[in-house]
Amino acid sequence: MKTVIIPIEGMSCSACAARVKKALTSIDGVSDVEVNLADRNARVRFAPCKLSSDRLVGAVNGLGYHASAPAEAASKEIK
Repeated sequence: MKTVIIPIEGMSCSACAARVKKALTSIDGVSDVEVNLADRNARVRFAPCKLSSDRLVGAVNGLGYHASAPAEAASKEIK
């Protein structure tokens, strides 16, 4: 699994954040989504073998928001 943080401009309320979370969660291969309205970003955990981070950005942009290229998040995975 890979975790990325996607910067998102244009979210102005909790309904916006919920809409982004719903869209990202519905994508096959995404296992966890946390949207932070105050920081204007989404932390997304997904299976990179099933989809690319570009698809995540495209899903957010398709909602009318402006998502930028994601940064890889520091991960503390238990093996």
